[in-house]
Amino acid sequence: MSDQPGPEATKAKRQILVGLSKALSALSDRMRSQGDAAAKLTLLAVRAEHIAQRSWDLNSVQGQHFKQECEALGREINDFAREVADAAKRAAEEALMGREVAQAITAHSEDIARLAREIDSLPDASAVRARLRPLFLTLTSLPERLKATAAIIKDVRGIAALASELAERGDRLAAGGMKAYREVPALCRDLRRFAEEATAVSLEMARGSALAVKAIDHLVEKTVGLSQGQPVSETPLTAHDRMSSLMRGTPPAGEVGVTTTPKRDQNQIPGSTVWGPPGKR
Repeated sequence: MSDQPGPEATKAKRQILVGLSKALSALSDRMRSQGDAAAKLTLLAVRAEHIAQRSWDLNSVQGQHFKQECEALGREINDFAREVADAAKRAAEEALMGREVAQAITAHSEDIARLAREIDSLPDASAVRARLRPLFLTLTSLPERLKATAAIIKDVRGIAALASELAERGDRLAAGGMKAYREVPALCRDLRRFAEEATAVSLEMARGSALAVKAIDHLVEKTVGLSQGQPVSETPLTAHDRMSSLMRGTPPAGEVGVTTTPKRDQNQIPGSTVWGPPGKR
């Protein structure tokens, strides 16, 4: 009589792996959501640059046209500030320490490879579940254990505070008069400061999200393959393999076309910080 488990036991063991792949996929979705939140901040940084250019162009507008332009720009800045508040709230809620998530998941990759070599000799689903308990515990604890650091949350909230200050400047601009003329340079400066800080935060969130998604999806691929009875590579990826894979991968939505903002003279108002004005890209 064979010591190998029968078809029903094999099916039950595979079903445990299906459940694991679903749990991993849920975490992957969470990290993709973080990438989406980062992309939204990036788009708002782009928009801030355009509004900054419009505010600077007010220097060449006179008379009644100046008043009309100030009112229109003031309304746009208020709408912009509300969008920033919503985006910052979502980013703070979604943010996890992406790099640490990636490391935690990657640490279990060899466990799955080892299970693939030994699953046929395990007697039943309970034995498989026991082998996978450390990974399940990791998946359960990650969202709470690896919430974004206080520094990242502070940065995100700082972006929302900047937007609130911009809304106040927009109100003063819309009021018109000589105060509006004096408000233009400060408004332009603060919009570009917002663009710089929002870009820095969104890039870090997007990079962490991309690393985590890649690590999770790699483990999902292994787990799904194992649940279908396919072989899993016995050789764990080296650090070089992972780096090469990341270099070949597509950058996350929040990073496409975005460059790191250089430091600039705070007293210099004209020009662009993150994205250059039309015709100078």
